[in-house]
Amino acid sequence: MNKLRIDDIHVENGTRLLFSYTVTGEWEKCFTSQRTSFIEYDIDISEVPVPVLAVPFVGNALPAAFVCDAVIEAESLDKDLADSVDAIREGFSRMFPMMKLGGAVEASKTISAEHRDRNGAACFFSGGLDANTTLLRHLEEKPSLISIWGVDVKNDDPEGWSRSGSFIGKTAEQFGIMSHMVKSDFREVFSEPELDQYILATGDRWWHGFQNGIAVITHAAPMAYVFGWDKVYFASTYSADMVGHYTCGSDPLIDNNIHFAGCSVVHDAFELNRQQKTEFVVNKCKESGRPVHIRVCWESRGGNNCCRCEKCYYTILGLIAEGADPNEFGFTWDKDAIARCRKDLTRKITMEEYYFRPVQKRMNENKAKIKDIGDYQWFLDLDIADANKALYKRFRNSRLHDLFN
Repeated sequence: MNKLRIDDIHVENGTRLLFSYTVTGEWEKCFTSQRTSFIEYDIDISEVPVPVLAVPFVGNALPAAFVCDAVIEAESLDKDLADSVDAIREGFSRMFPMMKLGGAVEASKTISAEHRDRNGAACFFSGGLDANTTLLRHLEEKPSLISIWGVDVKNDDPEGWSRSGSFIGKTAEQFGIMSHMVKSDFREVFSEPELDQYILATGDRWWHGFQNGIAVITHAAPMAYVFGWDKVYFASTYSADMVGHYTCGSDPLIDNNIHFAGCSVVHDAFELNRQQKTEFVVNKCKESGRPVHIRVCWESRGGNNCCRCEKCYYTILGLIAEGADPNEFGFTWDKDAIARCRKDLTRKITMEEYYFRPVQKRMNENKAKIKDIGDYQWFLDLDIADANKALYKRFRNSRLHDLFN
């Protein structure tokens, strides 16, 4: 029988949360050799009840338990999360109907541990377009920003984290809100290549399809208890008009079923596609006169945008399509960069046709508002493959249900 037992949970120096655990059964090969894990918070969590402290580790392990039909054993667990497990599993099952998912959480005690004075909100913030959209949509709530070192910026990239932390801190300062920086080794608990083999039928990868989402979100539980947050926002990656054409571990089907310590999770802005988010952010920044720094790059280790990968390109072109100057949003863009972009994109459009195509459509619609539109005629003339065909090819095993049924 596959089993994960949490042997010990304790806090060191008021801020460092430590877990030790034992793994038995065939699924042991899905774990790395370490049997301890840590999360370093920037607040005192020494008074947080153990059932709430258990939430981040259980949340990280749940997707693997579902896939491997394993039992997670804990001495105690927050009742809100314990009561959410079946709905979370059902969300994954609807996302991946080709997978038979099992698994369970067995806690000797489940304890309601919500803060007595619940109020306020938080949002996970990477600095990307999705995250900035969510922040600006809920700015009146003064949400605290949460960033985790160990998600996009790896633990062995202190320079990247320093730069990321710096601009996230500046964003918080700009809007008069709090920011919280968390360091975690949660992605080092599992062997992602091994788990990739377990989910071959989905056509997805472990991080994108399963761990991305709940494993990140549940890091907020101790902070939600300390501050009494009643809501945590998690920015959407995909949009409602793409339902049936993608798979992802972060989705309304899953995220909106996650609860802990009296706090609910909201998968935010799912009704907006990427270009609509770009339009929203540009308009909000024009209204306020305060552009935001957008950090989208996967290629750069230093925490900056490389301005030459596909994600940078479709974000930059999306900003231009809204009549904005990319240089005001954290990119370096000039005539040389335009020439390089033209060379790269006319040579090969790879996996992201469904992002470039809406940008091209919007740029055609908005020509009158775009400075130096002649510099982008090549992009308007580009023959981009049909987006839906590209999606079906990429996600041929994707879910076929209707989200709203």
